[in-house]
Amino acid sequence: MTGEPDVASGKGAPGRAQLYIDENLVGQAEVPVTTPLMLGLTSEVTCGSAPGAPVTPDYQPPFEFTGKIYSVTVDVSGKLIEDKEAETRMVMARQ
Repeated sequence: MTGEPDVASGKGAPGRAQLYIDENLVGQAEVPVTTPLMLGLTSEVTCGSAPGAPVTPDYQPPFEFTGKIYSVTVDVSGKLIEDKEAETRMVMARQ
């Protein structure tokens, strides 16, 4: 969570999604608005497949991962893990 929610307007808090592989930050994205209080009746958190609509035409659902996943951790504590090195790389890439 990087800001406050506006639940009265149906908007959750902004935040940052972070993807780690073997404890290494490999990707992150700013999420301007989250869904307040719940994922919803048709939403879910998935790991190992992408059953919904694809975000790119490069693959077709369910696009299942064929490797082995040993563990998954979903941290909803709200504590933001900052990666200053990645932020510097993003700033440099924009120049």
